[in-house]
Amino acid sequence: MPADKVSVKVYIMNKEYQIQCGPDEKQRLIQAAGDVDNRMRQAKSSSISTEKAAVLTALNLANELQDAEKTGDILSSVSHSIIDMNSRIDRVLDKDSNSKEGHGEPSANSGNSASL
Repeated sequence: MPADKVSVKVYIMNKEYQIQCGPDEKQRLIQAAGDVDNRMRQAKSSSISTEKAAVLTALNLANELQDAEKTGDILSSVSHSIIDMNSRIDRVLDKDSNSKEGHGEPSANSGNSASL
């Protein structure tokens, strides 16, 4: 086994699986295996075969992943729109600020103010 890999023992539906992963991935692998085990047990509780429970679990996980990717795409699109709007606002504010300075509009410190 490569030095940068660790061997992790997980159990899914009472079967042991020995899986190699990076040391920083170990905890997530254990959690993922626990999630798969729970989901398969839920599917299996409806009197179907272990194979069908595995397929249903895989399909449900794939569906959730697709939903998450779709949400990520939407968030990315919204983020790009916000950045674009921010740029437009900055340009308008810069243009407005430059035009006021160029036309000699009175500033807050100029005008007919008296000092005491």
